[in-house]
Amino acid sequence: MVVAAGGIADGRGLAAALALGAEGVLIGTRFYASAESLGHTAAKARIVAALGEDTVRTTVFDTARGYCWPDGITGRALRNDFTSRWHGRERELATALEGEMARYQAAAAHGDVETAVVFSGEGADLISDVPSAGEIVSRLIGEAEIALAAGAAHVI
Repeated sequence: MVVAAGGIADGRGLAAALALGAEGVLIGTRFYASAESLGHTAAKARIVAALGEDTVRTTVFDTARGYCWPDGITGRALRNDFTSRWHGRERELATALEGEMARYQAAAAHGDVETAVVFSGEGADLISDVPSAGEIVSRLIGEAEIALAAGAAHVI
């Protein structure tokens, strides 16, 4: 079974994945910006306002939260004041961790998205609202049906 992931936030992406042979898709950011998501309201608003180019693959948020991953494992998130300060300076962040971790935790608890992570894929620029998950599924299916009916070659 092949499941496509990454950059799928609308029905055209779903249709393209299916046309290329995927049997399903994994959709993250689009559902993060849904009414039922446990994400902070400010984080959802940042996703709606974001462009794909506003994201960065980084380890700074995991470092600030005390998570240690193998080299090369990063997460894609929206750039903010925290990435401006620490991305590319991860070793320095690790040495300042005691103070930065407390500051980060306080920011995350208060929904301060200029410090706390907002994980988001490059498909963020396809997201313009925060509907219910059911509405998202209905849109995805409707858009995919239209795209597939128009011909898969036009979707890809």
